[in-house]
Amino acid sequence: MNAYEKIEKLEDGGFKLTTGVTRKVFQEMLEVLRRKYTEEHSKGGRPGLPVGLRLTLALEYWREYRSFRHMENDHQISKSKINETVLWVEDTLGNSEEFKLKDLKERFKPGLENEIEAILIDVEEQPIERPKYNQKDAYSGKKNDTRQNIKS
Repeated sequence: MNAYEKIEKLEDGGFKLTTGVTRKVFQEMLEVLRRKYTEEHSKGGRPGLPVGLRLTLALEYWREYRSFRHMENDHQISKSKINETVLWVEDTLGNSEEFKLKDLKERFKPGLENEIEAILIDVEEQPIERPKYNQKDAYSGKKNDTRQNIKS
């Protein structure tokens, strides 16, 4: 059972927590990807990974920002194939009209009511932890300089 088949069995709440999108948005994404996949493979060729699995891998990468090495171990798919898959999904969804982001000037025209909420997170700076006292106890006295001192 692959990752796509596993998430399809989840309830709506678990589905959203796992993928980061609702089922409705997932199905819309899947439809866009299926159209592109059918267009690319209309004349034959190797089918490769199923479209549902491709989208699931991309969402897993975006949601959890996992390394391809960890995804390779979990899904038994090579890192390079996962990378190709994520890039294909990004390009396909980014180039589709359904998921294309509008120009910022168009989205924020004066007088239009926007449905965008902004969430700001204040992250204060943390001081760097360095030894202040008894630093000589931790210092070996050796220098990492391999150059010779040349007196002219």
